[in-house]
Amino acid sequence: ATALLLAACVSPPQYPAAGIGLPPCGSLPNCVNSDSGEGSQAIDPLPATRSQWRGLQDWIGEQQDWSIVEDQGNFLQFIAVTPMMRFRDDIQLLFKPELELIQVRSSSRLGISDMGTNRKRVELLRQQLQEIR
Repeated sequence: ATALLLAACVSPPQYPAAGIGLPPCGSLPNCVNSDSGEGSQAIDPLPATRSQWRGLQDWIGEQQDWSIVEDQGNFLQFIAVTPMMRFRDDIQLLFKPELELIQVRSSSRLGISDMGTNRKRVELLRQQLQEIR
């Protein structure tokens, strides 16, 4: 059981190098990725203008239990702590202004399955973007 638990622990994803997309998800079903996800890990990128991107960055910074750990202009990484179990999830956003798209990766550090948490979080971000004009 210990080996299974350790296999399900994941360190934070690496920051993407300039010009490179977001890191792929691993083999566990605890991650969604618009840049390289396949099957159940695939999710659509987030359409966004430059002003929506700035508004989303501000909104993320105001969320309780979400902490921005990296902000490089068009790249943002933050940690979201789940309310009940206090799990730490890693979210990476890569804004591509020329395409008016945000590539997104949301992954759980602990556990084999995320029970849909990462997909729901991305959809929350998508909904928030629609409210920013």
